[in-house]
Amino acid sequence: MQKILPRFVLGVLACFGAHAMAATANRMILPDDVLPEAYRIAITPHADQATFDGTVEIDVQVRRRTDRIVLDSADLAIAGATLDAGTAAPSIALDAGRERATFTFAHAIPLGRHTLRIVYSGKINDQASGLFKLQHATPQGPVTSLYTMFEDSDARRFVPSWDEPARRATFDLTVTVPAELMAVGNMPIASSEALPGNLKRVRFATTPKMSTYLLFFGLGDFERVHREVAGVDVGVIVKRGDTAQAAYALDAAARILPYYNAWFGTPYPLPKLDMVAGAGGSVTFGAMENWGAIFYFERDLLIDDKLASQEDKHRVFETIAHEVAHQWFGDLVTMAWWDDLWLNEGFASWMEVKATQELHPEWAGWPQVAARKQQALDIDARRGTHPVIMRIDDVTQTEGAFDTITYAKGSQVVRTLEATMGDDAFRDGVRRYIAAHAYGNTVTDDLWRSLDAHAARPVRAIARDLTLQPGVPLIVERDARCVDGRTVATLSQQQFSVGAPRVAQWHAPVALQVLGGGSARAVIAGAAPQRVSVDGCGPLVINAGQASYLRVRYSDAGLAALAQRFPQLSADDRLGLLADTQALALAGQLPMGAWLGLMRQVPAQQDPLVIRMLIDQLTDLDNLHAGLPSRPAFRVFARGLLAPIFASVGWQPAEGEAGDIATLRVELILALGTFDDAAVVAEAQRRFERFQADHASLQGDALDAVLKVIAIRADARAWETLHALAKAAPTELEKARYYELLGYAHDPDLAQRALTLAVSGEPPETIAGRLLRSIGVTHPAATLDFVSAHWAAVEPLFGDGAGATIAARFFDTGADRAMLPKLDAFVAAHVPAATRGRIVKNAALIGYRATVRDERLPQAGRWIATQ
Repeated sequence: MQKILPRFVLGVLACFGAHAMAATANRMILPDDVLPEAYRIAITPHADQATFDGTVEIDVQVRRRTDRIVLDSADLAIAGATLDAGTAAPSIALDAGRERATFTFAHAIPLGRHTLRIVYSGKINDQASGLFKLQHATPQGPVTSLYTMFEDSDARRFVPSWDEPARRATFDLTVTVPAELMAVGNMPIASSEALPGNLKRVRFATTPKMSTYLLFFGLGDFERVHREVAGVDVGVIVKRGDTAQAAYALDAAARILPYYNAWFGTPYPLPKLDMVAGAGGSVTFGAMENWGAIFYFERDLLIDDKLASQEDKHRVFETIAHEVAHQWFGDLVTMAWWDDLWLNEGFASWMEVKATQELHPEWAGWPQVAARKQQALDIDARRGTHPVIMRIDDVTQTEGAFDTITYAKGSQVVRTLEATMGDDAFRDGVRRYIAAHAYGNTVTDDLWRSLDAHAARPVRAIARDLTLQPGVPLIVERDARCVDGRTVATLSQQQFSVGAPRVAQWHAPVALQVLGGGSARAVIAGAAPQRVSVDGCGPLVINAGQASYLRVRYSDAGLAALAQRFPQLSADDRLGLLADTQALALAGQLPMGAWLGLMRQVPAQQDPLVIRMLIDQLTDLDNLHAGLPSRPAFRVFARGLLAPIFASVGWQPAEGEAGDIATLRVELILALGTFDDAAVVAEAQRRFERFQADHASLQGDALDAVLKVIAIRADARAWETLHALAKAAPTELEKARYYELLGYAHDPDLAQRALTLAVSGEPPETIAGRLLRSIGVTHPAATLDFVSAHWAAVEPLFGDGAGATIAARFFDTGADRAMLPKLDAFVAAHVPAATRGRIVKNAALIGYRATVRDERLPQAGRWIATQ
């Protein structure tokens, strides 16, 4: 991680180039004296033996004289190799630790083009790494399907290769497979030839030059639904019998693809775009953007209209929008190395919201995903955060980069720059970047150059501040007063921190709005206070529209004025004020009463998104009260805020109501059920009893709401009923839903039963991991104890990197310092040293939540008692 000095931008402008060269020099990458141009791969999988045979011919360009060729290779048995026709076979040395194969020849290889042919075999994995298998149940027994997952560096488990993003090449893939199965690749099938033994040889068309991690192969008893969209064959591939669940995804892709063609100014370049569904789900990823053949777990692609809530449909649409955006940002133009991963993930995370806002305006775009921004701001303010551009010397370090900072903060960086430049100028800059670097690799500065070419004022200083240093800018209002018909305020900046060192400064762009008056923009830079002036007199909104990545601390008078006129703020600004006030109160920079009092300003007829944030905030506070004698009083306060809102929404949908009301109804029912609202609990139980007799009586959002209340409040009888529903579920989507609900129970005895069930072998592995995660949300300490004591049974559910996955994702709701030494012991035992960095964030969060529990909750309790 680069050390940032307080005068950050001056230092970066002076040394960024030197830093980039030093970082490149330290990378653990292959020699560049020999580089690939084209791969011709032939694979024969043996699913029943969990192995495959392969050959590859690689056209290479020898750039400097050498007697050896070094490739990435992991878990592959190499039988032999030749270079060109008739040459002596090289000696072959495998380095399992570095995942490399070295082919050494008797004499130096002449400069120019050669063909390296390798014969090898590999294994089919149980987890999503390399070539892997998924199983699903059918009346005839379990059925196996095969897929590949190569990001970030697992193509080397499929083919010896230059498994680095900058080493682009073309790929010709040929597979020999059972005749009755469907084979899927990045490109359309070029030929299919029948072979003896009920086999066929399928050859796919040649790909464009691309990175190894984007290669894809799938095989199974599949069906495909498709349509032509803007000259592209768009398809959804599902296991046999599931085509009805693919309709929503196909419709979504048919809307998203033309929008992206127009927005990027470069049409999607491949002849087909498939979306391939794999059974179950994962706690680590939902989809992978393989060029022309995107892989999704079913829960992130398929929609069962009888089960799906509005939230499910929104989530699936955004997931599709994210992955299709990668076909440009990531596939057509690819980052040169993993420290610029945010160019892929941050941009796709921004684009998914951009597309959703355009194609589903009723979902409200950025306000809908305000919680993601808050999560990034929260993490970025604590110990263990990292810059968006995270220095990575070895691919073993990339696991820590696939996180909230890269995705959510990265998307907010993009949003900040779009708001600063204006929509059209920003889009033109991106179009310039895509056109200039198509079929190539880039670093972040390439994007800044393209944006600056279209910006009225250069944005590079703003962009570099946000990407090259960690942390959160805090804009502080010193005062605001009316002077000659204008609001004049003094603003300064600090670093908002809850335990991290306060050393950074930013060029922070802010939009300013006087309620009932004018607006202005300013860039707050350096340590000195700055005066700003806006037409009109009235309460001043700082970061109006909430597009910039920062927090705001108002003066006491400024906060009071905005609280009094809370309903008059835009939805974005209501969300921002609630979130900033929460963060400052929990950090001890505002009284808890200021935050709790602001909650009371949310009226019953408020925007659904604002109410959903209120629910999230109350739920988080309730979790912090777990086991404390103050919890009943807090729940009375929470019910008092939410019950009047629910009274205006009710159990029954109104004719023609918006989809966001349906989602809000689910969240209100769940929250009130959690907060011991007797009427809501009784009605949920009544509806569940009827559902057991007639499954058609509850569907969609209503079913979602009732099942969640029953699950969290379950006694042994209700839990067993849900368990029976899980075992009897006719589809993988339904089965996954019920098993995950078994982890919601607040009863600690039922949590133990669910933990035992997760490793029993009964739930499929792709479901068992999500069941464990759902238990960890409500019972983090018990889950940590269980996985530590039953590691041999837990580890196979997650495969390679299981310890890091669990330690980073399963315990972040904990608020008990007694967990910390146990977490340290777990990490020492099960997480390799190279991947421990991201665990620091979780430990910091547990410690922070413990501090809030000890120091802030008593203050909140005293305030509630006076109301």
